Amino acid sequence: MRLIRTARLLGSLALILSTFAAAPAHAAPPDGKVVIHYSRCDNAYDGWGVHLWKNPGIPLPGIEWQNPMMPTGKSDFGVFWQADLAEFGKSATVNYIIHKGDTKEQGGRDMKFDGNTTREIWVLGGDRKIYSSLDDAQKARAEKPCS
Repeated sequence: MRLIRTARLLGSLALILSTFAAAPAHAAPPDGKVVIHYSRCDNAYDGWGVHLWKNPGIPLPGIEWQNPMMPTGKSDFGVFWQADLAEFGKSATVNYIIHKGDTKEQGGRDMKFDGNTTREIWVLGGDRKIYSSLDDAQKARAEKPCS
């Protein structure tokens, strides 16, 4: 009798623990998509967009400097933009500037990454780097926390 109770207890405990097993922080981008994640310390994202263009300097359809792509969604990290990789042409070079009007992130530089090898990146407000993993971006934020 005691053995049966112990077995039931262990079974229940295993079920409870499996419910709390670590889930991935986020899903990988859908096939054919690239994602730019953006986090600001003030969590103020109104008006922030991304200017996207393919080589040689041709904006993606529907995107102009005065009309950037607005965030596609929001996550625990911040906001994100998702675009079709095919829009960037054969080179798959994803050119971007995160901006609000003429205020630009990442030192105001034109930024880029290879969408064939890197399907998503993470950008921290006030940081010029491109992070290729959520873990790297979180470590960088921990080293220079929001004040």
